[in-house]
Amino acid sequence: MLALTALIVLAPPLYVVAYVALNWGSVWREAFHHEIVGAGYWEMILRSLWLSLRLALATVAVDLLIGVPLSYLIARRRVPGRWVLEDLTTLTLVVPTSAYGFAILMAWSNPSGLASLLGLDRGLVPQGALVPIVNVPALLLLTHVALTLPYLVRPLVAVIESMGEAYELVSRSLGAPSLTTFRRVTLPLALPSLVSSSVLAMTRSLGETGATIIVAGVSVTASVAIVRLVYEFKLGLASLLASMLVASTLLLVLPVELLSKKLGLGREVRPSRREYALVRLEKRLSGVRPLAVVVKALLVSTLLLIVLAPLAAIFKAIPEYWSCDPYTGRPEGGILYQVFGPAGYLPRLLRATLNSFLVASIATLSSIYISVLLFTIARRGRLGTALRALIRIPLIVPTSAMGLSSLLLFGEGGLGLAGPSIWLTMIVHTSFSVPIVFETLMATYESLEVDSLEEVARTLGATPYDALETVTLPVLKRGITAGAVLAFLHSLGETGATMIVMGRDVTLPVLVVNMAEALAVPAALFTSACLLAYALVTLIILRRLQG
Repeated sequence: MLALTALIVLAPPLYVVAYVALNWGSVWREAFHHEIVGAGYWEMILRSLWLSLRLALATVAVDLLIGVPLSYLIARRRVPGRWVLEDLTTLTLVVPTSAYGFAILMAWSNPSGLASLLGLDRGLVPQGALVPIVNVPALLLLTHVALTLPYLVRPLVAVIESMGEAYELVSRSLGAPSLTTFRRVTLPLALPSLVSSSVLAMTRSLGETGATIIVAGVSVTASVAIVRLVYEFKLGLASLLASMLVASTLLLVLPVELLSKKLGLGREVRPSRREYALVRLEKRLSGVRPLAVVVKALLVSTLLLIVLAPLAAIFKAIPEYWSCDPYTGRPEGGILYQVFGPAGYLPRLLRATLNSFLVASIATLSSIYISVLLFTIARRGRLGTALRALIRIPLIVPTSAMGLSSLLLFGEGGLGLAGPSIWLTMIVHTSFSVPIVFETLMATYESLEVDSLEEVARTLGATPYDALETVTLPVLKRGITAGAVLAFLHSLGETGATMIVMGRDVTLPVLVVNMAEALAVPAALFTSACLLAYALVTLIILRRLQG
């Protein structure tokens, strides 16, 4: 079982590093001594990697600015419609990224999006617009913030809720204003989770591919560059960039995971003029009731603009593009012509739908089977902690790097098990689906007192297997189901790795990218709307599963 896990789950994310080491001579020549461009490819690799790092850092900064106060408001129920805000922050976890990227492009850069509400004849945010200081495309930053915000908000909300309000009540009873209580009590207690969540959001930004390809324009991030290099058959260069991206991600995550538990309330605060001045300022601000209302309104409005506006723009554009192009009146620019008419996108759409659901179903079922077997080993065995840490690796490795690594490992140059096809896509999707199901299963197990129930079953004569089958797994059924739904949605929306390993078996998210690159806007619009509608329905199912 452990050997199967190592082959399917652990080997794909890391094999690319071994490939570069084994083929260093040819990689070196292609990167630094190319017969035509010299070291031009190396410079391109550094540019794309540097852009990805700047973008990820800027994304985390914006996530913290929005996510920390928003998490506190949700956890402490300080804002009406709390469950709506929770669902909005969860939404981008379940939507296919390529469809969401197209929705953002329509909302912010198309005249029919948000600009139409203001009477403008051009988009609000052009694709080439840059954010000052960090010098990253504004549309890319907006996209990455929307896609990474749940990775910070959801864990932080859970931690703040689990703390209770006892420490905060003691602080306030001693005369501390609410802002001082948050800064000196709540934030230090939540700091380990905040740091871990920030790093997870940063790694998610580094690996984002599907939405990035659509909204990036001429900008090329590292994950997109890997896909393009593979399409140009430059596997050595793609492997070098993927190895650097994997190394950067692991160097970010591993130290933080080791140090995050040591952070918190250990530092003593000594009275100083700066501290007294800060407390006085916080006391004044805490006493201004209208300021709190304004801050809440700004946070909610920002969340609606980032998350909900792109979806609204997509569904608003569907009737406008249904029969013809709204700007030229040509029927060739309508959904009816491109999807159901002579353009012939409908057969490709149906085939891609079948491929997507087949891959997601097989990957999810395989992940459930592997995760349950791993659960029996990890929950009590000595290897539990180490195994759980290793299983998380596919979650933090960029998917385009994982796709390339899987192609090299399982393809003709490696084990020869599968070339680019739907079969290799299933293997890759299983690799990153296992950690999702396994982590959800372990979290559910830790939150329930299952061991005592097993002991009762054992005293009544049940064998360990019978206790597991008739007691433990039924109790954990809701957690397994929730993990399976998340894994299914993740597989259904995955783009980066799929573009590398799919061969001719195109999936729905990749089809959206192909449509957008072919300027088939109505067809991409219709496909994105279908994917987003499906994600919304699934979000409702998730809400019911969670009670």
